[in-house]
Amino acid sequence: MSDGGIVADSASRGSSGTGAGAAARSDDMTREPGRLEFTLLLSMLMGLVALSIDLMLPALGDIALDLHASEGNARQAVIWCLFLGLGVGQLVFGPLSDALGRRPAIFAGTALFVLGSLLAATADTFGALLAARLLQGFGAAGPRLVSVAMVRDRLSGPEMASLLSTVATVFILAPVLAPSIGELALALTTWRGLFVALAASALAGAAWLAVRQPETLLSRRPLAVAPVVHAFAEVLRSRRALSVTIAAACAYGSLMGYVYSSQQLFQDGFGAGERYALLFGGSAAFIAAGTWTNARIVVRFGTDRVCRVALGAQLAWAGAWTLWLLGGHPPSLVGWLVFSCPALFAGGLTYGNFNAMALEPLGHVAGTAAAVVASLQTLLGAAVAGSIGAAWNGTVLPVVVGYALCAAIALGFLRRSVAA
Repeated sequence: MSDGGIVADSASRGSSGTGAGAAARSDDMTREPGRLEFTLLLSMLMGLVALSIDLMLPALGDIALDLHASEGNARQAVIWCLFLGLGVGQLVFGPLSDALGRRPAIFAGTALFVLGSLLAATADTFGALLAARLLQGFGAAGPRLVSVAMVRDRLSGPEMASLLSTVATVFILAPVLAPSIGELALALTTWRGLFVALAASALAGAAWLAVRQPETLLSRRPLAVAPVVHAFAEVLRSRRALSVTIAAACAYGSLMGYVYSSQQLFQDGFGAGERYALLFGGSAAFIAAGTWTNARIVVRFGTDRVCRVALGAQLAWAGAWTLWLLGGHPPSLVGWLVFSCPALFAGGLTYGNFNAMALEPLGHVAGTAAAVVASLQTLLGAAVAGSIGAAWNGTVLPVVVGYALCAAIALGFLRRSVAA
């Protein structure tokens, strides 16, 4: 699934130069890869988060069994620990890339990600695995966040939006393809081999960057904590930004609550077995349909209206299903797909809109504020998703109720933001 709508960090600061700097920039641009190669490189770097989530989903049962964490919903921690590390890492790698440059920040993040992957592959206890996943998520924030900053260094306006829209396809295709790849890989190796594959993928992306992509940041800033603290204060003071951030965390959290529960839901609840990857990936394609639809209607109707309609539809749909379930009508596997596909489509309609809305009043601190907003959304969304996942009881009711409650809360904060 999507890793949560992270946007550029402090990319806009120091990304342009004049005089000798502009001339040097022109020389650098002649050595940079073309648009297609640049897009593929970014997709590889930014896709690490999505791959680290969806590739592991089919292996959660094996991990829980081998590391003696098969009781309750403990296996879900393998996913949410990654998000905790990612949420914190975004606050670090944004300022770090402004101070040291884009390439060093990405290399540092990749090194931590690889270390976390190898520690996870060799973990002999469940606690050690979770610690490794935290490190893995923290490191993944480097290539994930700083790659967007590299785009801002090279492009702006419609060209930047166009390239990022193309790269965003990775986060739509990942949940469709990665579980099937993970299922196939498990036929050839163990879950430990999946972590080795993640490390190899990260190293390949870093090597590609080292060979083909020169540094894009020419004017650097001193490394300081003050800008991050200031941006945090600005977000908290802005009723619009804070309300939209909380609304986004709820909407994202309901989606990730489904992801956290999906392996147990499909395989344990419905007995889907090896069909899990196909069913999960096929239903996730409805997010792509929602995103595609949003891209074509948001300019006409506006971000607020699209999000309100999507959340309202999700609330009505999930609310009706909650009443149906409470009435003693457990769904079949087909019935569950009938519910989840429209719910995922509604989520896709909001994809990318919340970040733009949250940053509207923060133009004066847009760079660092983007990292702050992304971090808050990730951490709050992970908390919401963790609560939904922890409530899984062998039925679909916690996930459906989660969709309904999150939509209601998100709508409330969205209305509050408009009144700001």
